[in-house]
Amino acid sequence: MKVLTVQPIDLDQETAICMFLDALHVQYKTDNDVDDTTYLNSSPAMIEHISTAIKQESEGKGISISLNDICK
Repeated sequence: MKVLTVQPIDLDQETAICMFLDALHVQYKTDNDVDDTTYLNSSPAMIEHISTAIKQESEGKGISISLNDICK
C-alpha cells in the first residue's frame, strides 16, 4: 500500500479528513499518535536531561509541586 501525506490548513480540514477516513475505515496516524517514550528517546540531549533529573531525584534534590500550584 502507498503512504499518503496530508497537510490540512486548519482544524476544520483536519477534522473533516479524519471523519472521512474513519467512515472509510482507513487507518491513519496523527502527530498526537507519536509514542512519548520513543519521541523523548530520539534526542541524545533529552536522554541526558532526563537521566540527570532522575539522578537528582534519587539524591533527594527533586522539587515537589502540588497540582494546585500548577492549576491556579
